[in-house]
Amino acid sequence: MKTVDAVINKIGKSPNFPMLVVATCAMSFAYVGSICTYMVQFTGFIPNEEYTCISQKCSDLRGSFTSESGQLNRTFFNTETICDNEMAHGVDFKWNLSRTTLAVDFDKICRKSEISLISSLFFVGGTFSLLFGTIVFEYFGRRKSSIIGGIICTIGTLLGLFCRSYNFMIAIRLLQGFGNFIANVGTYIWVLEFVPEQYRIYYNMWSSLLWVIGYVILVCVSYFIHNWHYIFLACSLVVSVTIIPIVLLPDSPRYLMSIGEVEAARRVLIMYSKLAKQSIDLSNVHLVIGESASKEDKMSTKARIVEIKEHKALLLETLVQWYYWFVTCLLFYFLNYGWESFGDTPYVNYLFAGLGEAIANVILVPLVHYMAGERRWCSVWWWPVSASSWHGTLAVDRGLEL
Repeated sequence: MKTVDAVINKIGKSPNFPMLVVATCAMSFAYVGSICTYMVQFTGFIPNEEYTCISQKCSDLRGSFTSESGQLNRTFFNTETICDNEMAHGVDFKWNLSRTTLAVDFDKICRKSEISLISSLFFVGGTFSLLFGTIVFEYFGRRKSSIIGGIICTIGTLLGLFCRSYNFMIAIRLLQGFGNFIANVGTYIWVLEFVPEQYRIYYNMWSSLLWVIGYVILVCVSYFIHNWHYIFLACSLVVSVTIIPIVLLPDSPRYLMSIGEVEAARRVLIMYSKLAKQSIDLSNVHLVIGESASKEDKMSTKARIVEIKEHKALLLETLVQWYYWFVTCLLFYFLNYGWESFGDTPYVNYLFAGLGEAIANVILVPLVHYMAGERRWCSVWWWPVSASSWHGTLAVDRGLEL
């Protein structure tokens, strides 16, 4: 008798290049995550360009920003000038834009919070997908769930081509978030179920590096395509391509075992052994899904919650982890959603943001793995890193020199 994990640990004990290629193709939805997350930063940016006055009100205001020598104060073209004086696009002035933006098309220049809302709604859709994710993954499997999520995300992104209203964009962002999280988490679980335990943290690092590739793709697409509708179209094509690998790959053996498909799981493991170039004979081996006879594996969700409440140390550790994740995500997205505010262009800003994430993953993931036995040290360096990030953000926002 052998568990699926024991077989996978034996097969994957020496990872090779073909295994990494398959895992990379399967996890390709990771870079789609960053594309969909930050699309609005490139398609809904607030213009910082010149405009032409077409009303007397605007012309008079321009005159008040002009010095006696005839030099125009550049702050006249700030959006604050437009909003504070209640000037309307198409009535008082006309933008001289080199590219379109949904902020102008939906008349949200003076309503920046509504642009931020459609950015954030991506995570609302993702939250709903995670709430139903466990049921979906167990019922349809990781592979089929990922395909369904990928199709939903593709359709949601493609609908941006036909979007002509703010309310429609709200629905698009919810669809993108729902589909993307299902596909991203599904493919991630699929890959980890093929990876021996000692290598999973490094595959996690590789997934994070794939996320960074999304920055480069989104920057390139947005730089060369000047119409935000066509940016959605191009990104939908990128999303659709990432579905292909998981369509061609089989279900994970763990899922197949859970639904009683023992022979199918055996065939998948044999295919995996050939990919890993580790010959293994499973013809006379009785496969089991895992050491599921323990009481813990049979506990219901309610029983697990009760156990956490009864064990104070476990409850405290859970609450601390929640807090860590909350602050980490707050800092991460607080910074990343604000890169377009620094400088005249978001392209270089987001490329450097991606570079910073890549360096952090390469350094910190092995470091955390090394310190895993001493969790208190992880907490020690987490605090100064978070504090310095927060301080740096406030300093840059106030225009201070560091």
